[in-house]
Formats: sequence, C-alpha cells, structure tokens
Amino acid sequence: MDGPQRCNGENTLLFQAVQLNDSITLKTLLQRKDLDPFVRGSMGETILHTAVLNGKKEVMEVILEHVPSLVNEPMTSDMYRGETALHIAILKQDVEMVKLILKHGADVMHSKTSCTCCIPGLECLCNFGEFPLSFAACTGNEEIIKLLIEHKAPLNAQDSFGNTVFHTLVLQENKEMACHMYDLILALVPLKDSRCIEEVENDDGFTPLKLAANEGNIEMFKYLVSKQKKIYWTIGTISYNIYDLTHIDTWMTQKSVLDIIASSQKPQVRKLVDVSPIKELLNQKWNTFGYKNFLIWMVSYLVYMAIFTTVSLFRPLKPITEGPTDNITVMTQKSLSESYECKEDFLRLVGELITLFGAVIIFVSEIPLLIKLGPKKYIGNASTGGPFSLLMVAYSVLIFSAAVLRALGDEGEAIPLSLALIIGWCNSIYFARGFKMLGQFSIMIQKIIFADLLCWFCLVFIIIIGFSSAFYVMCQTLELDSDSYLKDFSLTLYAAIEMMMGLTDLPLPMDASTPLIYIIYSIYMVFVYLLLLNMLIAMMDNTYWRIAHEREELWKIQIAATILVLERHVPRFLKVRTGIPGSSLGLDDGKWYIGVEEILKENSTENIKGSTALSNQPIVCWNLIRKNISRISSTSDFTESTSL
Repeated sequence: MDGPQRCNGENTLLFQAVQLNDSITLKTLLQRKDLDPFVRGSMGETILHTAVLNGKKEVMEVILEHVPSLVNEPMTSDMYRGETALHIAILKQDVEMVKLILKHGADVMHSKTSCTCCIPGLECLCNFGEFPLSFAACTGNEEIIKLLIEHKAPLNAQDSFGNTVFHTLVLQENKEMACHMYDLILALVPLKDSRCIEEVENDDGFTPLKLAANEGNIEMFKYLVSKQKKIYWTIGTISYNIYDLTHIDTWMTQKSVLDIIASSQKPQVRKLVDVSPIKELLNQKWNTFGYKNFLIWMVSYLVYMAIFTTVSLFRPLKPITEGPTDNITVMTQKSLSESYECKEDFLRLVGELITLFGAVIIFVSEIPLLIKLGPKKYIGNASTGGPFSLLMVAYSVLIFSAAVLRALGDEGEAIPLSLALIIGWCNSIYFARGFKMLGQFSIMIQKIIFADLLCWFCLVFIIIIGFSSAFYVMCQTLELDSDSYLKDFSLTLYAAIEMMMGLTDLPLPMDASTPLIYIIYSIYMVFVYLLLLNMLIAMMDNTYWRIAHEREELWKIQIAATILVLERHVPRFLKVRTGIPGSSLGLDDGKWYIGVEEILKENSTENIKGSTALSNQPIVCWNLIRKNISRISSTSDFTESTSL
C-alpha cells in the first residue's frame, strides 16, 4: 500500500482551503473521491495540523467531522516527528481547540512526539518532554492540564529518557512556573497516587528530587524537599522541621542526593551543601561518625607508611667483598634464601607482609570503583579523590612488582620500592581534607598539577626538544671535553632542562669558535627562562585565587565525599545511622528523618500550614512523641558544634 501523498497538483486545494478558513470549500473537497484527505505538506503535516497551527477552528470542525482519524495522525518530518494536533493546540495554549480535539477522541495516553526541537539534543529549542501532559505542564496552562487529567492522561508515562511529567518540570528554566505546575498536578490526583508517581526513576536512576540535585536546580530542590517536611513545633517565627531522608541519605541506596552532590563536577550542584537538610545531615554524619573514623583511617595509613618505610630502609643487602674497596662499602641485593636467616630478618618479614597485605586491600577496594566509573570519572573529580585514587592503584602495582623481584632476587627491586615510597607518602596529602585549614590545599595542588602544569609541560617539552637538537647539532663538530654534556643528545636534553631552571650555564668553553650558539642560547633563556617560567607562575597564581574564593564550598564537598567513602568501606555493624526513625515520631515505619531548626519570615503562611502538618497525620502517637522530644531536639546540637 502506498504511503500518504505529498502535497501536489489538486491536493494543494485542501491546504489552500484550510489556510483561507473556507469551511464550505473544504467540505466539498473532502467529499471528492479523487483527493486524498491524508495528504501531507513539506514538513510532514496533515491538513488538520495546518488548521490547528493557523488557528482555524471552523475548518478544524469540518476536518474532524469528515476525517476523524486525522486527530491522532503525527507529523513525519524529523524536526516535528510525532507531534499530533493535540500537541500543537497545547503549544498554542488554545483551550477551545484542545477541547474540540479531545472531544473527537484524541489519544492522551499514547500520543508521543520524538521531534528534535522538543527533546534534549543539538537542535532542542524547548525541552517539553514527549507527551501532551508534559507539553501542557511546561507551557503553564492550568485549564489544559485539568482537561488532560480529566481525560485520563497518565502521570506515570515515561518518555524515551524515562522522564515523567515531574522530571520534565524539574528541567524547566522558569522555576516559579514549574513549582506551581507541580503543585497543581499533585492537587488533581489522589495523595496515594502522587506519592507513587514521585518515586518513579528515569533511565539514569533519578527521581524528580534526585534530578533536581543532579541539575543543580536549587529552587526546585528546595521546593521538593519542603513538600516532604513536617513541622514539629513552632514558636513565633522559629519552627522545628522534620525532613524525610529516604532519597537524601546513602543508607539504603548508592545513588542518593549526597552521592550526586559529592560526585558532581557542576559548580551549581556544589551549592546544595548549604541547603537544608543537606547541611544538617552532613554536620551530624561528620560529628557522629565521619571525623572519628577519618582520624582512625589517617593514623592507620601513616603507621602503615612508617612500617613500609622502615622495612624498605632495612631491606636485605650484603657488601661486595671481591676486588679493591678503597674503604668504600658497595652493597648488593641478597638472594631470597639469604634474606631471612636471623630474628631481625623475620621481624622485617612481618613488616613486609603488612605492607603487601595493605597493598592488596588498596587494590581490591579501588579497582571495582575504577571499572564502575571509568577512568575519566574516576580521576576527573578532585572532590572524591581525583588522582590520589589512581596513585594508590599505581602504588599497589609497584608493591606487587617489588615482591616479585624480591622473590627472584633481582637487584631491580630498588626501583619500584623507591617509586612506591614517593607515591605512598605524597598520597598522605589526601588526608588534609579532614581539616578545614588544610583541605583547600589538597584541591589546589590537584588543580595546579592537572590544569596548569600539565599544559605548560606539553608546551615547554616541545621547545626544549627543538633547542636541545640545535645545541647538539652545532656541537657535533666542536672539540669538547670527554665529560661534556653536549657530546650526547640525552645529556644535552638534561642540560637544557637545567638551563631552563637557572641551575647551570651553557656547558661550553668560552673560546668556542661558533658565536651563533651563544645567540641561540640567549634566545632560549629569554624565551623559556623568562617568558614561559613567569607565565607558569601567573597561571598558578590565577588558579590559587580562583580556588581560594571557593575553598569553603570545596572543603564541604570533600567532607561529603569522605563520609561516603567511609560509609562504603566501614563494616555495617560499626556504622551509625543518622537521624530519627519514623516509628519514634509516629510516622511511617521504615523511614528516617532529621530535625532542623529554622527561622521563618514573619506573617508567613507557612507557620499556619506547618503547625497542623503533624496533627493531620492519621497515626500520630502523641505520647510517644512527647517521650522522644529530648532525643529529637538534641539533633540541633550537632549543627551548633560543627564548623561545616
């Protein structure tokens, strides 16, 4: 069967009649057998799409009366693919058109657009989702939303990204309108259904609350969190609010709001650490669980590195007795059988086993995370550890290599041991994040190394290669001392690096017969020593002050990331869950809450609404609440005692 005809020949008469709003002519044309009412225009639109787009209600009625099946016909061009007449009427916010289309059987449940201008992508003009209800919500028309819900438009319908209408509202730029539409939709459906819909996750595993956190949408996040809070008591402008921690805390999920904040690289997401109840939750976690375990972790690591350093300093060596010694003792590596003979050797063996066991623990704990996140995300976020995590993997590999070389009795053991000592001790900078004064420097060092030094080294390396080659070529025909650096290209390269740092002069006799070499040397020193070196200092200074303005925020993010790391690695029986169980408050069993004392604006209607929040609960156990009031109120002590 042939597809719908494109607009040509006499079929153009249909579109002309629609555009002129000539309902009589259109009715006559639709009754003709030689004209195809399903004809499409250049953008894949039908005559009904054209009528709706041009606001021609009279011809719409004629079309729907004579060709009712056009009501659910979608457009076929890539830019507007899937849009039905209902989608267009909603975008035009024409309530009468929407009523007319719904009256003639428009499908509000399955009509789904995949047009490139309405879903995320390079050509996206407005992210309105794919379903009619999402279109109506994003345009902010209350009457159309009510009409669609009356006609059973599904709230839990998920688009190709898994987003419901609530997810789509979170992504809107007009925050005030989005919050208002969110409230309106919830008011039109039963409370039980609305709670289930708000729990729906998209393809990325985000509920609307988690999506707001992931997007750094502070206004929407505050709104969604405030919807869940319950006011425990109010005195004037002071209220004590109880927040639900179901999707915020990491206790029952590995993709919580705290997880999203700690792992995100978006600056706007980091600002959520100062929003209630995130701020109070982090305060309590750090004071009750995080700080103590962090100190134990830090001390354990430093003791471990001290043991590793000690066994490395006293590794099994023996003097070389053959040949003249000239009072100089030359040491060599002992074989495996000679390495463990006396009591001191076996004491060292204990330290070596501890070192090897620690390397295994580090490797086993880091590799699964590396595979899960991928190298880019694994080392790309300085807050969660950044390069320190990768360095520890490298440290483990070096320890394993040293152990293998020890077993083989190879003298090359010193190389991996030396590198492991450098990496292991440098990694102790990671623990600076536990202290407010030092935490900012950990981030600064990482930013300077990977943002400034790395780019600068790439540029300088190219220049050094060029000048080193020039020095070497010009000195090939000169009579130089046998120990001159310029007789070998690799040593010439090393000499160029020393000259760049100002550590040495040109290693050439002053009576050299090639004056051009001194000219090139002068150009090299001006270009590299003066220009590039000072440019590096300026770049590092700029990075320092840029990070300094965000140091408080960055330190809090580091604390959040550290808490999550500890919660994942500390045995469950040693963990302490933060908050108050719902059963103690007479609320939902299985849920946990956190109390936050807040100051409300005077004459705020929130005081009136909030004062009845708990009293409206059907199963509030007032005696139980009074019994636990001291426990609940004590949660504010953590906020007062912490500097987070």
